[in-house]
Formats: sequence, structure tokens, C-alpha cells
Amino acid sequence: MKHYFFTILFLFLFQNSIEAQSFNKNMTIASVSEGTGIIEKYDASEKALVKKFKKKESEVKKYKLISDKLQKRLSLEDATTISNTNFPNFQKAEVIEAAKEYIGTPYHYGGMTKKGIDCSALMLFAYTKNDMELPRTSRAQSKIGRKIKKSNAEPGDLIFFKTNRRRSVITHVGLVTENQDGHIKFIHASSSKGVIESDLEESYYQRTFAKIKRIIE
Repeated sequence: MKHYFFTILFLFLFQNSIEAQSFNKNMTIASVSEGTGIIEKYDASEKALVKKFKKKESEVKKYKLISDKLQKRLSLEDATTISNTNFPNFQKAEVIEAAKEYIGTPYHYGGMTKKGIDCSALMLFAYTKNDMELPRTSRAQSKIGRKIKKSNAEPGDLIFFKTNRRRSVITHVGLVTENQDGHIKFIHASSSKGVIESDLEESYYQRTFAKIKRIIE
């Protein structure tokens, strides 16, 4: 009987292993699971992406100046449109909409499709769809952009959490979707519920909150 039990257990685990390999086909596997509190590796490839992103900061600033000039020209042509033509804000809206396309998608370790996705991949896709390259992991993503006070958070900012037991490093990331007088909501790939919109006032997120970074000025 005992032998029979272990045989069944082996076959069950073997079948799950095959399904997992099939599921992960065409997926880029992250070093560790996102949003589960496991500390991920910060390897050479991620460091290179962070360095590459930081080198582009001067280009981003120049890009913003061009946008400001465009706004001034538009304000002369039609003053009523100026509030709707702030390109950086439009870009933030597009990033949020791209992330919302994944609402309801299950969480999956290393997942990068609508069959399953993890938190940093969700941010990666939302920004990449809007021609902005991000590093793959939440830990690396937390090292780029400008740090923002919680009270000054804007939709489109990245919000980071330290969910590991010792709260030692970044392990989870989300995208701010709303800030109403300090009441912040964000979209993220929850390890238990998949891609959802959550409230920073929930006790778990208050306890694990780390920082907010602005990628799009």
C-alpha cells in the first residue's frame, strides 16, 4: 500500500512537471518568484540594464523640454487644448491602460504572457508597449527613476514593496493608478489573486511599502 501511494505521488509530480515545462515554453524565466517574498538575484545583466537606463536620463530630460515647447505652441493655437496635450501625462495614461489589459491574468512565476505573468513583467510590458525599456526584475526596476514622496505620487509611478520576512530588499512592484489626497491605488500581479488593482491602505501593503519611483517626468 505504501509503495502504491509513492508511485501515485511520483506520477502526479511528474505530470505537473511536464505541464509546467509546457506552460513556460516561450517564457523568460525570472531568477525567483516575484511578490512572494523571495529575494531575487541582482545579476550582471540586470545591472547592465540599470546602467543603460540611467545613461538615457539626459535624453529623457531633452525629450521633456521638447514636450514643453510643444505645449507652448499648442497653447498659442488653442488655449482650451493645453490641459489635454501634456505629452508626459498622456504617456503615463497609456502605460496604465497597457497594464490594465492584463487585469484578471493569473500570477505565474517567470510568466510573460496573458496565460500567466509576474509583477515585474507586468511593469515591463506596460512600459515597453509605450517604447520605454525597463529592467526585468522588481529589484532592478527600483534602482531607476526619481524617488517620490508618497504624498506626491502620481498615476504612472512605480510603487515598490519589501515582502520578504526581514523586509531587507525589494521583492514586489506595482503601478500607481490613482492618488486622491494620499489615498493611493495601484495595479500589480498579486501572487495569490493575479493581476488586480489594490489599495495602499490595506494593512499588508502599508506594512511592506518601500518607496515610489517616477520613470516618466
